[in-house]
Amino acid sequence: MSENKLRSNGTLKRIDGKKFRGYLEADEQGAAFYQKGKAEPLVQWHYARLHRMDNIRLGGTSTQVTVILKDDSRYILELDQGLKLYSFMDSHWADKPVTPKTRGDELRRLAELRGEKIQSPKKHLVTRRHPNRSIAGDIGIYLMLILVGIMMVFPLVFLVGSSLKPLDELFRFPPPVWPQHPTTDNFSDLFVTMGQSWIPFSRYLINTVLITAVGTFGHLVIASMAAFVLAKYEFPGGRLFFNIVTTCLMFSGYVTGIPNYLIMSRLGMIDTYWALILPAFAAPIGLFLMKQFMEGLPTALIEAATIDGAGRLRIFWSIVMPNVKPAWLTMIIFSVQSLWNTSAATVIYSEAKKTLVYALQQIQAGGIARTGQVAAANVIIVSVPILIFIFSQSRILETMASSGIKD
Repeated sequence: MSENKLRSNGTLKRIDGKKFRGYLEADEQGAAFYQKGKAEPLVQWHYARLHRMDNIRLGGTSTQVTVILKDDSRYILELDQGLKLYSFMDSHWADKPVTPKTRGDELRRLAELRGEKIQSPKKHLVTRRHPNRSIAGDIGIYLMLILVGIMMVFPLVFLVGSSLKPLDELFRFPPPVWPQHPTTDNFSDLFVTMGQSWIPFSRYLINTVLITAVGTFGHLVIASMAAFVLAKYEFPGGRLFFNIVTTCLMFSGYVTGIPNYLIMSRLGMIDTYWALILPAFAAPIGLFLMKQFMEGLPTALIEAATIDGAGRLRIFWSIVMPNVKPAWLTMIIFSVQSLWNTSAATVIYSEAKKTLVYALQQIQAGGIARTGQVAAANVIIVSVPILIFIFSQSRILETMASSGIKD
């Protein structure tokens, strides 16, 4: 490479999904990506080999640059100074396709040739996304969003506040939203009551975690594989099968409870964990959600991987699943919420196999004296789905912002 060259640290992602950390170095002839700790370039190309090059801003200082060569090789680079390197490579790319220019771009070019001073647009303190909407409209929308946010968070705040209230404040009318004298006695009394049970509290917790983890994993794998086949392959009866799945979304769990019980009884799985896990595998919401999302995945991406020699299973795990991450993260939230909150009283009879929700519901049936323990139990029941949603929602938004690949 020549003396005039640029370098930026970052990662390189190949079409098979493998990522490599290192740095990209570019000069007037071409560019090369060096893996961390390696002297020889992992990937190298001259500008004459370029077929297409895209630039996607991710946020902060990092920028994503997608390089597609004439031999259909595709490389996705996430670089600290990607915007600068993209402009440098674009300026030395002699045979690049002609990009359409707007009338404003042409007037700006002619003004620069005449030596005229080009006025830059004024930078406002607040950048408005919809300039054709009035400021009063913006204020009204934000006030409405704040009001809706308060209405949605109020039940959660009241629930947590009730769990911290002493017994005299729990029966006060009108009930205070937040306790005047917060205490954790309700939680300590709850654990004392659970400890007096002839089945240890940890046993209920392990049962619930086992059912939730296995049911969610199986639901994710089975629904994703079925959705991949329905979305990207055509076969006789495929559309009819998906219509049946869509129809199943109309029925709630109360309607399918009796058929599920009869099927599990015929299979001899009543009073086992499988009586809850197997129906979770066949939940229609996961298949519907994954299929609709996979239909937006470019077919050209799968065809390119097939040309490179990747099998169907490799394409599914290494290409399809990473690109539909928002869908399966959302499906995990729904599945965990459904399995964690089930009491399983109709299909599991052994006390040692009961779930945590069932045990807490038995405490709730203890009368007025256990009102504080009931409030603490409600907080424990809703905490896990809420925490999973909090930790997952940021990744869902990040993936939606950075995985928009189009044909």
